[in-house]
This record gives sequence, structure tokens and C-alpha cells, in this order.
Amino acid sequence: MLRILFLSLIMLACITGCKKETSVEPFNYERDTPAWLKEKVDVMSQNKDYFGTKVFRYDWKGSAVYYFAIPASSCAFCDVYNSNGIKIQFSNDQMLQDFLDNRKNEVLVWEWKS
Repeated sequence: MLRILFLSLIMLACITGCKKETSVEPFNYERDTPAWLKEKVDVMSQNKDYFGTKVFRYDWKGSAVYYFAIPASSCAFCDVYNSNGIKIQFSNDQMLQDFLDNRKNEVLVWEWKS
């Protein structure tokens, strides 16, 4: 009897200890996207040159940044904006490498699907 109680307590501890946190709400485009970005997405969605484009949000250096992955562009990582919609200019290779190495929490904000 004591053995069954002991095994039950261990199983209960394993089940509750492995439970995922569910307090984080999923990304909501309407609620979580800045107005400047919605305007830019509206313009892009009307231009065939942006077909296949994806917009990602990352945390980098303590702030949200937005990266536009544009398949038709010849410039990788040239469209990165801060949370106020100001384009980030990578002034040197080290700054770009820092972005690539240290960006966190990728969220797909928008993509132009067929």
C-alpha cells in the first residue's frame, strides 16, 4: 500500500513538473502589429514584386524589430525596422552578425501566400 502511494506521488510530481506554461497569448495580427507596419503590409500586398514576402518580428537588443524577407530582393537583411518603423542600417558586418546571432523569439507577423 505504501509502495502504491509512493509511486502515485512520483507520477503526480512528474505530470505537474512537465506541464508547459500556457499564460502567453498567441500572436494576434490586429492587436500586436503597429499601425505603420499594417500600412506597409497593405501597400506590399498590392504589389506583385512582394509575392512570397514574409515579415518576422524578433527581440534584439531589448527591443522588437521587424525583418522583411523579400524573395525578389537582391539584398538579404536590408529591410529591418525598429518598433517605430525606422529602417535599421547595418553600418558594418559586425552589426549585421550581431543581429543574426542574437535575435530571439521569432514570430511570423505576415506572409503573402498564393
